[in-house]
Amino acid sequence: MNRYLQIYRIILKTFGFRLRPIGTFALKQAHSVVNAATLAADHLWSPSFTRQPIDRPVFILGNPRSGTTFLHRFLLHTDSLAAFELWEMLFPAITARRTIGPFVDRLAPLSPARYHSAAAHETSLRDVETDDALALFRFVDGAFLWTYFLAWQDHWGSESARALFELDQDSAENIERHFHYMEGCWRRNLLVKNKSRIAVKASSYTLRIKTLLHRYPDCKLLYVVRDPVETIPSGMSMITGVLEQSYDVFHSTREQDRKRYLDNLYQASCYLFRYFHEVWKQGAIPEKNLLIVRYPQLMADLESTMRDIVDFLEIEPPTQFRTRVQQQAIVQRQRKSPHTYSLEKFGLTAEKIRSDLAFVIDDFDLACP
Repeated sequence: MNRYLQIYRIILKTFGFRLRPIGTFALKQAHSVVNAATLAADHLWSPSFTRQPIDRPVFILGNPRSGTTFLHRFLLHTDSLAAFELWEMLFPAITARRTIGPFVDRLAPLSPARYHSAAAHETSLRDVETDDALALFRFVDGAFLWTYFLAWQDHWGSESARALFELDQDSAENIERHFHYMEGCWRRNLLVKNKSRIAVKASSYTLRIKTLLHRYPDCKLLYVVRDPVETIPSGMSMITGVLEQSYDVFHSTREQDRKRYLDNLYQASCYLFRYFHEVWKQGAIPEKNLLIVRYPQLMADLESTMRDIVDFLEIEPPTQFRTRVQQQAIVQRQRKSPHTYSLEKFGLTAEKIRSDLAFVIDDFDLACP
């Protein structure tokens, strides 16, 4: 309850009085009751999910707008991996999926996906989504919460920001609480979809690399990296676009609030790049666990990149996967993203980003012509 009150105080102070958050709060309470009941029922009606092994889990890491969503969804065509659609994150219990599944399309008017611009991030209740959302729906916590709400009245480097971003330094109790829930959901998904391995895409897990390696020594990490000059403003555009649907961010807020918020988003984006780079340069990630996927290579040479990825993941895809890769490679060479954004709108310049993150551009060979 304290967390909900904190969020609503921030909304009141930043955007003024709004009724929608009150309705969202009421829906969230009903949602929590349904989830608690159906998750408990799974232990009675589908107890075999607890015996599902988490074998060589695949974690797709990187800043938002780096190509992680594309890679996550595309790898599901190998027929070896299980991931969550958005509605399955809202109702992860096997009991709930069997009950609600036939009617899920009727819930579209209430879906969080309705706030996303299709140009920035095409999604719906039936689309595979980031596991960051799965954690947010359960805990109302984490980097997503800070990014969308707390950052409006907080400042980068504060105690609350460090608590939500320095995830490898989290307490053993909080780590166990988080992964106990996530693993329960992953095991359920493996059983329902009759797959052998999970594919998790979560930007926040970029900040949990050491924890992932400790907890899953056989895990496979795919780090997708793209030029920060493209990634950061695109990510900021996507985030503010979601808020714009409800709060008219760039017209209803005070200038000092907007400046602070946009600077917080920028600093958080830089930290995601910086943290991975530091851990990688320290040699803390064994070579057998990590494959770095450069976005330019993913877009320009999909066929050889996918061969490297499936070999690294120790997957033998079906024959039709190669045909799908060839078809997608043709599409990508001709594709131009419909998502447009302005650096100036976010108080940024290409020179500033290149200066602050030169080590990323240089070490991952991301320099643009």
